[in-house]
Amino acid sequence: MAVTPVEVLIPFSGAVPSNGYDPISRAGFTEWEVDDEAGFSVVVPETYVAGNNFFLRIEESSSSSAARHRWEVLTALFRPGLHHSSEQAVSETAAVEYLSSSVANELTTRTFSVTGGEEAGRVADLIVQPGDILSFSLRRGAATDSEDFAPICVLDLSLVVRIDDTAVSDCAGRVGKIVDAVRDLFNESAGGFLSDQFILRSINRCQEDLAKENYWRAESWIPAVSGSRSVDLLTAIPAFQDIHQARFSGRTYPMAPLDSFREYEALLAESQAKGIPEYYLVQNNRMYVWPAASQDIASGFCVYHSYRPDDLTCSSENPDPAIPRSHDTLFVYYVLKQAFLRDRHAPGADVKFAEYSRLYDLEKMSLLGEGEPPHLAVRPGR
Repeated sequence: MAVTPVEVLIPFSGAVPSNGYDPISRAGFTEWEVDDEAGFSVVVPETYVAGNNFFLRIEESSSSSAARHRWEVLTALFRPGLHHSSEQAVSETAAVEYLSSSVANELTTRTFSVTGGEEAGRVADLIVQPGDILSFSLRRGAATDSEDFAPICVLDLSLVVRIDDTAVSDCAGRVGKIVDAVRDLFNESAGGFLSDQFILRSINRCQEDLAKENYWRAESWIPAVSGSRSVDLLTAIPAFQDIHQARFSGRTYPMAPLDSFREYEALLAESQAKGIPEYYLVQNNRMYVWPAASQDIASGFCVYHSYRPDDLTCSSENPDPAIPRSHDTLFVYYVLKQAFLRDRHAPGADVKFAEYSRLYDLEKMSLLGEGEPPHLAVRPGR
């Protein structure tokens, strides 16, 4: 659990709690009368465990005994990047009543949930995520009966939430877990030899290696321009890797691929008339078609292609690889392979490099569905 002390309270337009101190211990506190209100805000940490609620912990006392008081907390969630949308802020209110101690001025701890009123880990209908901004407005409301007319003295105010205590890296999401796994296996708890930046670069090189295996695939529509015989693929599909199939708009069967530019030139020599494209050739990041389209069509070519995803990051923006979570060891093995290659002059580094290279290849084949390579065995002669 993470405990965040609330050290600064922001006043609002109404009545605010006053500051005081104990003359004996010199400990400071705030005095809350009915209708006093103040607030604070926090950024949800990257180590926050999704689905858990935030709790407010109040260390309080009253000069009265066996009287009631009420706390109300308005919690608002702001999500960076959504400040101009309907999701600019969602909010919910929590309210609790307490009976003060039977002994006057006795310090009592109160802890109650300030999120998850409808469902755990949410504010209203939004799931709390790392990087979100949570704003809390704390108010002393009127109790339903037996109101405590003395001020409530708050000596400590803290926000409590469950975090991943095992995380070492500051990276978010699954990237953070991959970084931690690499450090565990490399026997390095801090970033002495392997920095987060080195590990992240290696993770993205691994992602590039997977892209070359055509692991990620998608369909994209490319405009057809009347009379144009080629399309700049890097402009139309910037992340494309390979083209696997192309189909012209309105056709149920795909266009036929050509094996060489010589075949394409032979078709041009046969006819340069416009029509319905039936053949295509990919060369030098351009897709050549024959015949050229006879009209402009916004969704002219449906292209089935492999692509390279955006680079993974350490922040809350894109920290999760686009592969099944169970295969995250693929990235771990690749990074360790790179680490021992970098440390190749250390004793035994070549052995470790070979070991993690083999483990990486096996895990990659498993992800790609190619299975394990056959094992050769030599049988003794009879």
